[in-house]
Amino acid sequence: MGTTRRTVRTTCKSCHGICGVLATVEDGRITRVEGDPNSLTRGALCSKGAAGVQHVYNPNRLLYPVKRKGERGGGEWERISWEEALDTITGTLKRSINDFGPRSVAVGQGTGRGYNEYTLRFTRSIGTPNFASIGYICYIPKLAMTGITVGGRLYGDYHGWGGEYPKTHISWGKQLEVSNADGEISTWFLDALDKAKNLILVDPRATRLAGRANLWLRLRPGSAVALALGMMNVIINEELYDKEFVRDWTYGFDQLRERVREYPVEKVSEITWVPREKIVQAARMFAVDKPGCIQCGPSIEASNNAAQNHRAVLCLLALTGNIERPGSMVNWIPHDAGPQEEWAREIPAPREVGIGSENYVGLQIFDMMHFDTAVKQLVEGTSELKALHVEGSNPFACYANSKQVKEGLLKLDFISVADLYMNPFAEYADIVLPVAHWLETDDILDMHPRFVIGAVNKVVEPQGEAWSDAKIYNELGKRIAPEYWFDDVEKMLDDRLKKAGITWKQFSEMGCLAKTGKEQSYYKYKTDYWRKGGGFPTPSGKVELYSNVMKEWGLDPLPYHLEPNESPYSTPGLYEQYPLVLTTGGRLPNFFHTQNRQVPWLRKIQPYPLVQMHPETAEKLGIKDGEWVWIETLRGRIQQVAEVFEGIDPRVINIEAAWWYPEDSGPDHGMFKSNANVLTSNDPPYDPVLGSVSLRALLCRVYKMEA
Repeated sequence: MGTTRRTVRTTCKSCHGICGVLATVEDGRITRVEGDPNSLTRGALCSKGAAGVQHVYNPNRLLYPVKRKGERGGGEWERISWEEALDTITGTLKRSINDFGPRSVAVGQGTGRGYNEYTLRFTRSIGTPNFASIGYICYIPKLAMTGITVGGRLYGDYHGWGGEYPKTHISWGKQLEVSNADGEISTWFLDALDKAKNLILVDPRATRLAGRANLWLRLRPGSAVALALGMMNVIINEELYDKEFVRDWTYGFDQLRERVREYPVEKVSEITWVPREKIVQAARMFAVDKPGCIQCGPSIEASNNAAQNHRAVLCLLALTGNIERPGSMVNWIPHDAGPQEEWAREIPAPREVGIGSENYVGLQIFDMMHFDTAVKQLVEGTSELKALHVEGSNPFACYANSKQVKEGLLKLDFISVADLYMNPFAEYADIVLPVAHWLETDDILDMHPRFVIGAVNKVVEPQGEAWSDAKIYNELGKRIAPEYWFDDVEKMLDDRLKKAGITWKQFSEMGCLAKTGKEQSYYKYKTDYWRKGGGFPTPSGKVELYSNVMKEWGLDPLPYHLEPNESPYSTPGLYEQYPLVLTTGGRLPNFFHTQNRQVPWLRKIQPYPLVQMHPETAEKLGIKDGEWVWIETLRGRIQQVAEVFEGIDPRVINIEAAWWYPEDSGPDHGMFKSNANVLTSNDPPYDPVLGSVSLRALLCRVYKMEA
C-alpha cells in the first residue's frame, strides 16, 4: 500500500501571531508544518511554529492525568482517570469556596494562547475574583491606558489600507521581528519598514532592528517617560505639533505644556543617558515625517511606572496627530464575532475584588488579583488563598523574585496544573493534567490585532489521553457551575461565534474571520462611530492628554518620570555595591517565555542563556566572550554565558529571560540556575494603577565563575 497523505489548514498558537499554517499528515503522522501562503500572513512562519511537530511527538510530554504520591516535589506520581482528576479538583475548589469564601481560590494562566477566554469565564463562573495572570506586567497596562486616553485600542497601520504606510516608525523597547509579542503580524511590519523613511530604535541595546534604524536612542532602562516628555518639549517649543488635531481633538494641552516645561532636553539627557542632539533629532523626525507609528513592548510595562509610560507615548502620538489616520495608530474595527473576552464577561463579575487589587483600580477593571501581594501574604501566613488551578504557566519562572514565589505557593493547601510537560511548578502540584498541543485541537484563536480571529483545526488526535484547554475548562466548569458551560467543546465554540451568526464547522472551513481593507475605516472620531456628532469614547470626547479618569482615581492626570525602585539615582548607596544597571528583557526567536526548551531543534540553536555586556565592562571584570559568569542582585545570583557586545552601554547588562533546563533533574529542573526572575524584585512601591513591578531596571554586579 502507498503512503496516504493529506494537508490540513490551521492556525499556529506558538505565540500571538495568528499565522496561517499548512500541516502535512502522512499515514496518520504529522511530517511537516509550514506557513500557508493563502492566509493573511502570506506563508510566514517562525521557528517556533515550524517546530510544533516536535512538541506533538516529544517523548517527555504528559500523556495521562496523575496525582502526587508522598511529599510535594518528591517526584512520585500515580496515574489516575480523568474522572478522578476532575472530581478531585472541583471537589477541592467547591469545599474551599464553601468553607473559606470565593477569595480562597485562584485560577491562573501564562501568556495568552487563545484560551484566555476560558480562564476568565471559568474564574467568573465559580465566583472567585482571583484571576492570576502576568498581564499586569505585559499588555494590560497598554489596554488600560489606551482605554482611558483614547477610549479604545491602538495598533500600528502597516497594511496600506488607507493609501498610506507609516513614514516614521518608532520601535520602543520591543522586538516585534523576534518575539511577535503584540500579535501585530511581523510580516506586515517588516513590509511596512521597506516603505518607511525613518526607523527610530528606542532601546538600551542594539536589537536586530538596529542595522535598519536611522537613529538609535540608547536610553537607560526605566527612563521611558522622561524621554517621551523631552521629545514633547521639543515638539511643543518648536511648534511642530499638529495644531488642528490638538486644538479640536485633544483635552488638556495647556496642562501638558506646563508639565513638559519641567523636562528640558538637557535634564532629560541626564536622566536617560541619551545625548541631547539625538533627543531633538528624534522629536523633529517623528513630528515632521508623518504619518508614524510607535510600537511599545512589555519593557515599559514591567515597571513601577507602567501606566505613565504608556500615557506618555500616547500623548506623543496625539501631539503629532498620529491617531486614527492612515499609516498611524488605529483603533481597528473588530471581526464580526467581536472581541472574545466579551464572551467570557457574559457571566457577571464577582462582587469582591481580587487579593491585593483593592489598591489598584486597573486590576479591578480586568478582573485580576495582585499576584505579588498574594505571594507575600502566603509567605507571611496571612493569606486567604487556599487553592490554585493553573493552566499553561510556570509561575516560578514568570513572576518576580522566583524563590519567594516558590516559598509562598508551596504553602497552598492544593495546587492543580494543566500543561504539555511536567514543568518545575507542576512538579509540586497535587494533580497534573495533560494538555493537547494546538496541532491536536479544534479552537478559536483570538489574539491581537483584533480585526482577525483564526480557526485552529485539529490535525491529528491528541497523544495519550491529552485534552485541549477548552475541554478541560468546560469539564471543570460543568462540575461547579453547569449553567455557564456546554455539552461539549463544539457547542462552546458555536456559542463563541454566535455574534457572527456562524457555527464552528462553518468557521473551521473559512479559516478566519477578519475585517481588512475597505472594511476598516479611519478618522472614526469625525463620524458618529463612537458618539453622535463625533469624538472619542472618553469623558471629554477627546484624546485626554490630561486624564479625567486618572484624576478621578486620585492619581496624577499627566505623565511624569519616576525613578525605578533601584537605580543610580534613587538608591546611590546600593549602586556602589551593585554598579551595573540590569535589564532582563532578552528575547530569542526560538523560545516564547518559558516554552520550547524541550524541543531539540530549538535548543540546538540556543542551548544556554546569554548575558550581553560591553567590551569595556568585560575587560574591566576580566571576563571573556563565551565564559560562564555570575549575575547577582540583592535577591540572589544566577549564571549565564557572557556575550561581549558593543551594542550596549558599558553601564548596562542585558540577560535572557525565562530560562530553565528540562534535562536537569527534578523537581526544579535547573529553575534557579539561570532564571532572570531569581534576580528581580517583587517589593513595593508598585505602579499605582496596575501594581506592576520593575523587572527591567534593577542594579546588579557581575563576576567570573571560578573553574
